[in-house]
Parts: sequence; C-alpha cells; structure tokens
Amino acid sequence: MSRYGSQRLQRINLPNALSSLRLAGSPALLLLASLDDRRWVISAFVILGLTDWLDGLLARYLKQTSEFGAKLDGLADLLFYPCSALVLAQLFPAYLLPNLTFIGIAFAALAMVLLVSRLRCARVILLHSALSRFAGVMVFFSLLGAFFVDTTLAIRAVALLYTLAFIEGTLIFLRHGAVSADTRSIFSIRRLRDST
Repeated sequence: MSRYGSQRLQRINLPNALSSLRLAGSPALLLLASLDDRRWVISAFVILGLTDWLDGLLARYLKQTSEFGAKLDGLADLLFYPCSALVLAQLFPAYLLPNLTFIGIAFAALAMVLLVSRLRCARVILLHSALSRFAGVMVFFSLLGAFFVDTTLAIRAVALLYTLAFIEGTLIFLRHGAVSADTRSIFSIRRLRDST
C-alpha cells in the first residue's frame, strides 16, 4: 500500500466518523426545527451534541488523535454551534432577542481570533480551550433546557463565555504564535514553557 493510502486509512476511524456525522447533521437541525413534532429536532440535537463529547474522548482513549481529526472536529463545531443558535432563534426567539448584542460581540470576537490565527500562524486554528469547551456544554444545555424553561440568562452566559474564550485565543496567538488546537488555556502554555 502506498504512503498516501496508509495516511488516508488512518483518517478513517470512529472519532472522525463522529465528527463527520456532526458536520453533516448540523444543517439538518434547521430542517427538523421547522417540523411540527419537536421530538425530531431534540433527538437529533442530543445525538449531534453527544458526538461532540465522544469524538475527542474516543480519539484519546483509542490513541487515534491526529491533526486531521482536530481540524475536522473544529470544523464540525464551527457548523454545529451556529446551527444550534439558528434553531434556538427559530424555535425560541424570545430567549435570543434580548441577547443579540452579546451574541454579536461573541461573533466579532470569533472573527478576530480566526483572523489573528490566520495572520499570525498562517492557518486558521480553533482552540479547544477549557473556556470554549465549557461554553459548548452550556450551549448544549441551554438549547435543550429551552424546551422546558426560559434560558435567556443562560444564553447570555454562553455568549460571554465564548467571547472570553475567543479573546483568550487571540491573546495566545499574538503571544505564542501557532499552538496545538488542544491548548487548554493561556496559563497552561505559560506552565509548559516555564517547566522546560
């Protein structure tokens, strides 16, 4: 088997399949949200949300982590969370409207971190920092909770957490340049540098 074929086979694994499912399934959330029966969108959202948790966990457990997998996971996240926000806007506009300013600031911070990583590192890097992971968990529970209670304040907290995560990412790229997508925080970089 050629070297190219071997590398291609290494990309085909369960964690990457889960990320691919989230990537392909995220736009379907928008279609399911338009159905009268909300059980479909809830079910799809829970399944896709679980893939976000499972892909990284399985990649580490099965020792199948790769740069390709990290990029695929980041791309799937970049599609899943905005699609989730659009589903929230479609189904629960009253929870989202009071938070538009905060959401706009979060998207501006996202644009900033993407631009800085592209300019400073010659590629786009989405960090899986502790703050962004916590915000992702909050998105999941905010949307799920919206089917049962008012989640206006939780949505505001999510927007603020993402804003902080994107600002932290911008500072990391400005200070340290290209880093691993799995960098946990600006403080973990400092500890790693200080210990070497």
